[in-house]
Amino acid sequence: MKLLRYAVLIGFLAGGMVPAVARGNLHADNHSNNEALIRRIDALWSKAADDKDLEGAVYPYAEDASMLPFGAPIATGTDAIRKTWAALMAKPGFSLTFVPAKIEVASAGDMAWEIGTFELRVNDAQGTPMDIPGKYVVTWRKVGPTWKVAADIFNTDK
Repeated sequence: MKLLRYAVLIGFLAGGMVPAVARGNLHADNHSNNEALIRRIDALWSKAADDKDLEGAVYPYAEDASMLPFGAPIATGTDAIRKTWAALMAKPGFSLTFVPAKIEVASAGDMAWEIGTFELRVNDAQGTPMDIPGKYVVTWRKVGPTWKVAADIFNTDK
């Protein structure tokens, strides 16, 4: 049910780009609309991760996307990415939030990249919560009216 909610919301948000295209001011308006849409998807994605909503955390990825987590092999495809997210969310005390610091949309409007920071919380071996700061890079690919994650790499600061 949550996955459907995310899909409907992202589709609705993507629909806001149509008037900009119709006005003919495609480049300037589309660039800022694309960045705004990616930021909205990011906010939903971060909330899904923090809520331990597995399907919501996987939804932004393209079917052929790759996730490059720290201390683990590359996960390619949504099934492998789902398993990686499930293992992360299963850690005791799991909590995760992330926020983009910079989003750049390519001049062609078909790709974008994002740099941001995250705060991961998990319990250590004694059950004490540990806050683990980190950073990430995400590449986005335009798929129809919306954006999908093509590659996601992240690592910790400590």
